[in-house]
Amino acid sequence: MAATVLPLGMISTGEDPIGTAWAWLPTILLTGVAATACRRAATAPGLHPAVARLWRSLAVTLLLVGLAKIADARRWLTDPVQAAEGRRDLPTSLCLALALAVLLWALLRLPADRRGRRERTARFVLDALIMGVTILTFGCYAASRTSAPISLRTATVPALMVTLAGLIVGLALIKVAMTGLGGLDRGTVRWFVAAGLIGPLGRWFKPLLAEAAPGLGGGQLFTSLTMVCVVFAVDRQLRAAGVPPRPVRQRPYSVAPYIAVAATDGLLIRMGTQAGRPALIVALGAVALTLLVAARQIGALRENERLLQRVDQSLLELNDSQQELTHRATHDALTGLANRELLNQSTGKALAARNGAGFSLALIDLDDFKAVNDRLGHPVGDALLVAVAARLRGCLRADDLVARLGGDEFGLLLHNLTGSDATDVLDRIHDALHRPIHAQDHELLVRASIGLAESWPQATQEELLRRADLALYAAKDAGKGQHAVYDAELGRDQAADAQLGAELRQALKAGQLSLVYQPIVRLPDGAWTGLEALARWRHPVRGSVPPDVFIPVAERTGLILPLGMWILHTALRQFSDWHAEFGTAAPHSISVNVSARQLREPAFAADLDHALTRSGVRPDQLIIDVTETVLFENRLALKGLHQIAEMGVQVALDDFGTGHSSLGLLRTVPAGTVKVDKSFIDGIGGHSAEAVIATALLQIAQGLHLNAVAEGVETEAQATTLHRLGYRLAQGYHFSRPLPSEQIHHHLANDTARQSA
Repeated sequence: MAATVLPLGMISTGEDPIGTAWAWLPTILLTGVAATACRRAATAPGLHPAVARLWRSLAVTLLLVGLAKIADARRWLTDPVQAAEGRRDLPTSLCLALALAVLLWALLRLPADRRGRRERTARFVLDALIMGVTILTFGCYAASRTSAPISLRTATVPALMVTLAGLIVGLALIKVAMTGLGGLDRGTVRWFVAAGLIGPLGRWFKPLLAEAAPGLGGGQLFTSLTMVCVVFAVDRQLRAAGVPPRPVRQRPYSVAPYIAVAATDGLLIRMGTQAGRPALIVALGAVALTLLVAARQIGALRENERLLQRVDQSLLELNDSQQELTHRATHDALTGLANRELLNQSTGKALAARNGAGFSLALIDLDDFKAVNDRLGHPVGDALLVAVAARLRGCLRADDLVARLGGDEFGLLLHNLTGSDATDVLDRIHDALHRPIHAQDHELLVRASIGLAESWPQATQEELLRRADLALYAAKDAGKGQHAVYDAELGRDQAADAQLGAELRQALKAGQLSLVYQPIVRLPDGAWTGLEALARWRHPVRGSVPPDVFIPVAERTGLILPLGMWILHTALRQFSDWHAEFGTAAPHSISVNVSARQLREPAFAADLDHALTRSGVRPDQLIIDVTETVLFENRLALKGLHQIAEMGVQVALDDFGTGHSSLGLLRTVPAGTVKVDKSFIDGIGGHSAEAVIATALLQIAQGLHLNAVAEGVETEAQATTLHRLGYRLAQGYHFSRPLPSEQIHHHLANDTARQSA
């Protein structure tokens, strides 16, 4: 692109033939060769489109210059007198004007950064003026040293304009080349700069050339040298085609003004030497001052550069820190996966795109992960999570997203995948997780429950996540290591749950709920030792709604919290009334079932203490029944259980023997009672497997100083066998079904009457 300097150099020459028009022939031929070479350079590989366009524009410019030279030759043949005076006719001037217009248009079309354009333009203009004044000074000095007269009208003004124009274009090209515009070789720029200087310098030193060699025409010589430089520049460009350019070191200052000042200082010293000692002293002083000022300015510029480098380094470090903070805010520290925040952001962007292609959101929950932490420790659990994260990444495409949502929960965002394509990914995940995973010297088998929801045109982020969550619950209900996809049936079930939940909320307000109490008896005489409170719902339209229907709905909708507190307050108040009326004839304890959701609440222990204080029931008279599954799957629930045990409240493990790690829980749960599940009681008798298990569970409880209650006793034979095996507490239909408070009151009244009699 620096080639644009040439034509102005060529435009400034060509007015002084050797003596015949045919002397222009070498110059015309060289101009044609240079134009052809520029056209060829435009096709070099690796060029930026703007650079290639500039080469083509330069070829057109040189072609127009060649036509001007032909017109000059014709002028010498038709009117040699006016040609010798340097006057050009209309065709020649038109060709040169068009050449200049093409050149400037090519410069204007070069890409440029708009930032700081005004400041850079001002510096550029000042540099051009400095160089222009310097060249003008040297030219005038050179002309004054000759015997030929200088006409201000015919030589000085045109020469000044040509010189300034040539230097401005040259500086423009150098600065554009310094921006690193693709494909332009730095050696090419140097050749073009040399070519650009030949024309303006030739204009001024032509008189000296005429004195030294009167028979030699400067126009042909300098134009020919200019074209030779162009050809060398094209050759350098073609040889460097496709080679990555070396990085350009940016100086903190422009060298051109200092070169101009140094050259002018040299000229000043020469003139001072010729003018005498006083002039020489003044010249030397002026030169010394300019050198000192230049040194001071260069030092300040270098200091500014170092300061800017430190600022740039600080900005880079700040940017790195910002990127690290952003990464930490959107990624999981343990696995390096995206976190919940990034998954939500990505899901929102996918929904906002609405590009017609659907996507899927999947939620993953590792089955029995807590057992790994409990048995092998948290370091092994963390190593397992890292390995699972790697397996999940290996099952997905590059543009899919896998995130760790917390604990053993993961989320997947599958772009442009729905239907069987999405479920194929879930199958791959199951296959990958079923292979043993190595975690800190342990080979572990992992299963996962996965829920999948597909996007739809009107989907919202909250609804999509809710559907995936419902599908995950459905997968868990289907068994371990399963996956489920949200569909219309799940939607209907959810709608039914929502409807039943709304009705349950209304039932709490309308008093449709009641409590029944099943006695816990002493073997073998069947005397009541305690009562278990159970909730019942009599719906005005549905009739009796079983607990195994409305209790799970209460869990899923969050109504278990108000429902659980209502059960607790009602049972304690009723138990307190019976004790106030019947004294020691009343049962010794009252049992209430509590869910994991209640135990996770930070205020549950305080609410329980308030209920005990309000009812007047002692903490040791209340037994909290919890299932093994509740404690196995939730660490916060276990923490809440320890809090209420510290208050003196008794804890019983319900449905003991059916959970994940019953014996392990006996070491960690502050339980005083175990309730042996009905499944071990149903087939008891003789030497059956149930009898062996029931006996073993009793021996374990006795060894740990725990009470053992046999649940689900339905026959006399079962009661007799249990007593023979060593059980002293039992519960079941054989002794009594759950009774409303009125029948409990009637039974206690009869017992009191019999004891009095």
